[in-house]
Amino acid sequence: MSPPAFPATRFDGVRADALAVMLSVEDGRLVVAATDGAVLEREPVEGIGISEPFANAPRLIALPGGATLEAPDGGGELLRALLDAGMRVSPVVRLRDWPAAVALALAALVALLAFAYLEGVPLGARWAAFAMGPRLEQRMGGELLSVLDAHYFRSSGLTLSRREAIATRFAQGAAAVAPGTPYRLEFRAAGPRVVNAMALPGGVIVLLDGLVEFAIQEDAVLGVLGHELGHVVHKHGTRQVLQSVGVGAAAGLLWGDFAGSAASAPVAVGLLRYSRDFEREADDFAIAFLRSQNLSAEAVHGFFVRMRDRQRDEIGAIPEFLSSHPSTDERIERFRVEMERR
Repeated sequence: MSPPAFPATRFDGVRADALAVMLSVEDGRLVVAATDGAVLEREPVEGIGISEPFANAPRLIALPGGATLEAPDGGGELLRALLDAGMRVSPVVRLRDWPAAVALALAALVALLAFAYLEGVPLGARWAAFAMGPRLEQRMGGELLSVLDAHYFRSSGLTLSRREAIATRFAQGAAAVAPGTPYRLEFRAAGPRVVNAMALPGGVIVLLDGLVEFAIQEDAVLGVLGHELGHVVHKHGTRQVLQSVGVGAAAGLLWGDFAGSAASAPVAVGLLRYSRDFEREADDFAIAFLRSQNLSAEAVHGFFVRMRDRQRDEIGAIPEFLSSHPSTDERIERFRVEMERR
């Protein structure tokens, strides 16, 4: 009884021409014959490679001599003939037929993705942020500021003398706690009800008029600026952008095609919503800033208490994306402890 024959197409690996052939398995060998019966190859099944099954797609069989066979095998008869003749199947294919192995592989993949998202991406962003050249980082911050200026910010209404006074005192503190750290303090306005300051990549620190007026005491403004300087020192802005939008969008920030990545101010500031750990680091830095200037944390503590009360009374009054530094009870408690230790 002759062995079953299977139709296939042969490609010799040199020319693009396809040749119709018939396959059979005899004495542990795969026999490839032309339609006229002439034998083209007779290869041991242990030496051939076969593609994994995929729905109704034909099997691809690689022969040691470089030729490739394309054979329909919807019913699996060819594969069974090869297996019966001693062909070895890869461990991946064998495991795929074991449901428990599939479930374990899926669970491992989910765990790997979760680890990469929670740990790998932040670590990679931190490395990239500190490895990035200052010019690129400054350009990233400049692009973000341009988006904000185009959509929401306007020129500051504070008097020149008041801006100079704040900038001078802030520069003294920055020189004491972060010598050599480049930064650029920008004054902007966004309406009296918008109380905020923010640190952009590249050392750009934006102080809004609404915060200055709401803080009343200049010491509170300095404490908030110290917090923002902490974001600059730890490169939180750059790290957050890298974590949030990935390399592709970050490249758009750097090389000018930012419109498709974050062309509106809500999205731009949303990229700078820092994690709790980032905020804790910045608060620690603000405390060190205050200590360096021999300032009490009382003014900052009172500022955040008033901010919390205002937010409770005026939910929705401030656009969410411009309230990127919420006055949490944890933050208030930390400044209370610092205030009472002096």
